Amino acid sequence: MKKTAFVTAFLALSAFYSCKNSEIPCIDQAKINPDQMCTMQYDPVCGCDGKTYGNSCEADRSGVTSYTKGECATKS
Repeated sequence: MKKTAFVTAFLALSAFYSCKNSEIPCIDQAKINPDQMCTMQYDPVCGCDGKTYGNSCEADRSGVTSYTKGECATKS
């Protein structure tokens, strides 16, 4: 019984730590598509890489996996 409880606890902790350390990369190389057509409409988004893109389409074609609406804050 104690052995089963130990193994179960070990597996649960292993799963927790493996999920915690598996971060999604900011740029997905497979999604980079410089030939993708985007409009020139300026509706800025801030990519997870800290770069401001003209709109969400530009961020998507650059392979950015997540972004927020608006320009990135400038570092001073």
